Amino acid sequence: MRKREQKFRKSMQIKLLLLFAFVLLLLILLIIRIAWINIKSGDAYAKQVLSQQTYDSRAVPYRRGEIQDRNGNLLAKSEKVYNVVLDCKAVNSNDDYVEPTIQVVSDQLGLDTAEIREIVSSEQTRDSRYQVVKKGLSLEEVQKFEDYTDTGEDRKDLSDSQREWLQNVQGVWFEEDYIRNYPLGSLACTVIGFSNRLNDGISGLEAYYSDTLNGVNGRQYGYLNEKLELQENIIEPENGSSIVTTIDVNVQQVVEKYIAELEQQNKNGPQPTTKGRASANTAIVVANPNNGEILAMATDRVFDLNDPQNLSGWVTKKEQSSMTEEQKTEALNKLWYNYCVSEAFELGSTYKPIVVSSALDAGSIDSNFAVTCIGYLQPVIEEDPINCTSVHGAESLGDILKNSCNPGMMTIAMKMGIDKFCEYQSVFGFGRKTGIDLPNENSGTLDDENTMGIIELCTYSFGQGFTATMLQELSAFCADVNGGYLYQPHVVKQIVGDNGEVLKTIEPLVVGQPVSTKTSGMIRQYLETVVSDDGTAKDAQIAGYRIGGKTGTAEKLPRNNGKYIVSYICAVPIDDPQVVVYGVIDEANVDDQEHAGTYIRGAITGILKEILPYLGVYPSGDITEVERADLGMKVERETEETEEMEVQYVYDEYGNLMYDETTWQPLTELVPVEKETEEAEEAGNVQEDVWTGGDSDGDVGNGYESQEEGSAENVFGVG
Repeated sequence: MRKREQKFRKSMQIKLLLLFAFVLLLLILLIIRIAWINIKSGDAYAKQVLSQQTYDSRAVPYRRGEIQDRNGNLLAKSEKVYNVVLDCKAVNSNDDYVEPTIQVVSDQLGLDTAEIREIVSSEQTRDSRYQVVKKGLSLEEVQKFEDYTDTGEDRKDLSDSQREWLQNVQGVWFEEDYIRNYPLGSLACTVIGFSNRLNDGISGLEAYYSDTLNGVNGRQYGYLNEKLELQENIIEPENGSSIVTTIDVNVQQVVEKYIAELEQQNKNGPQPTTKGRASANTAIVVANPNNGEILAMATDRVFDLNDPQNLSGWVTKKEQSSMTEEQKTEALNKLWYNYCVSEAFELGSTYKPIVVSSALDAGSIDSNFAVTCIGYLQPVIEEDPINCTSVHGAESLGDILKNSCNPGMMTIAMKMGIDKFCEYQSVFGFGRKTGIDLPNENSGTLDDENTMGIIELCTYSFGQGFTATMLQELSAFCADVNGGYLYQPHVVKQIVGDNGEVLKTIEPLVVGQPVSTKTSGMIRQYLETVVSDDGTAKDAQIAGYRIGGKTGTAEKLPRNNGKYIVSYICAVPIDDPQVVVYGVIDEANVDDQEHAGTYIRGAITGILKEILPYLGVYPSGDITEVERADLGMKVERETEETEEMEVQYVYDEYGNLMYDETTWQPLTELVPVEKETEEAEEAGNVQEDVWTGGDSDGDVGNGYESQEEGSAENVFGVG
């Protein structure tokens, strides 16, 4: 079948042309109409569009919460400052604005004129509405600038030309910001930590509670209304919450003072590995044993929280100049390191009271337990004997702690057995984190029932062979003396809202009761003999106070390298403990590290003398006026004017004793110290203990000579 041919007829062509002409006419008419609208009402429509467009939007910063000590003293706060912002588009909107703005901004804010001119005129920034040209101005600096540029009627000092000049300063405004400030500088630096400009907590409480301290930024929106006037809408920021710590500034200052004194005393010692430092590490913690609150925590790592990256005092300028970024980061991490929380080490003999209480509570021994120390014990025939520091002879259970006798402790551990020993280590919290509210806590390392042998059991009994942190030992010791209750240590007691309302109170948390109240009472009696009798902490007595404590010396790995960690922990008053202090010196920079325990005991004794009266813990025994003055307590003395005059004290802003108002003399000069007693004067001789070397603890041995006229007697003890 033949296909029909389609033809584009002339009539169809005419219709198509007419349709095209019609559409073209419509387009012409539409263009004419648009042109007419633009001429007639263009401005009105332009304003309507602009009114719906965002002119400016910026974050309004929140204020990070404060950190306070338990008495309300500020440890960290965020101070309001101002950033200078330049609206380059506004400046360039009129040629008359450019020079006055550049000159005034440069002169009044101390900025480089060429740099400001470059920002205003550069192709990249000339149309920018937001260029920060200076940060961190105080309110006073902002007010000074605004007063200078004020052209109000009260400025009678301005000529017409000056007024016109200042009126042409345009496009300059100030935005609020905050900077973190630490009013007390380096105090409690490893505990408080610091944050950066972005409000990220880097270390310490600033890091652990960063989310709590931070708030939520607000937002400021700018837009143009129908009259092309700038309108603003502000969503207010939500400020961060504050934290109230358990730290007491007064106690913290005392602790840091004595650590600094140790540093000065031994920084020029002979040890090459700690050259220029008193030790590899020194740390002291003060706690309330009845609720887990940390009153003070300090190390020898001291840095300014307002300038935390300053290595001055730790690294010489020459060393810093040659440091790579990686080396500098490593040095800073060492500086910010909190030894009390993050370092696990062998405890030494401070662990012995934990073992004794565990054995008593488990029923493995009782109060009648006794041993005879022959100077060593050989727990495994195939192995070498483990030596003691002396031949102690017959010893009661209390004598074992007082003398810090290693064979006695090994015997106790073997009576417990491996399973029971490991069980009580776990119950006391060793081998796991305490849960303190500080970052980077270490859990330590120890064997369990499957990996511990007889030799490990024996060395564990005197605190060697496993590692633990200061916090683990502190918590366990507190449980040993407070009636048997193991508290979780903590450094924050309250979280407070922006308006001062208490949002949360951190209550004391009992995580267990490792031993009974009866066992705890027995341990307190034994610990008192360590200090009050001829025990290893005899030099740590304080007149009028009943103190119970334990010394420790741990030989570091590899053995026989001459490196030791010495320590001392004590509770006051031991019959009703209110304060526990624990101090550690790692590799003291002295000739004989093994016998350096006297340094940490001396520091802790000095700390206790200052803080006990302040904390309301007073002597329970009779003490002389001289001893009262030594404790910083009020005394009565005779003067020319009156037979009795009560000494008045002046305190600094943190409650520290400063001066006697009566004479305006330093407190330390109030009362002369009498060297001899009446009994000594009558006898014609003075008796005093003279240190003859040896350690304060039973891992390595010690010795005193009791010197009287014409006689000398060596008394050896361990502990």
